[in-house]
Amino acid sequence: MAQVKRIDKDLTNSLKNKNPNVLHYVSLLNAEKAALNQKKNQDDDVRKLYNDAISMSARGGYVHDAALAQERFADYLLCCVGDFHEARYHIEGAIQRYTNWGAMGVVEHLHNKYQDILVGSSTK
Repeated sequence: MAQVKRIDKDLTNSLKNKNPNVLHYVSLLNAEKAALNQKKNQDDDVRKLYNDAISMSARGGYVHDAALAQERFADYLLCCVGDFHEARYHIEGAIQRYTNWGAMGVVEHLHNKYQDILVGSSTK
């Protein structure tokens, strides 16, 4: 956790120094922290943070980071919320983004990891 705090501090300092290239990282880190510290009835806040991280990454042209944000969001939805339908949507989105980026090893890994959820998916 100490390393996470250090990275968070470094990213925050970069933002204060007007470095726009880290905004999507800060957004994803905020989503991850919210997911870890989630209290009852805060699911909507966590979902918004993950969706913001996905949008910021995609708009900035960081396809691989948008894919990572979707992958992490899917893990959150599966592990903490139990929303298999939305998790599948984000897994498929992550796979598509990783495919577009050319990260076929990651695509294969996700297909193997989520094979039960992706049954009948068009991403296979």
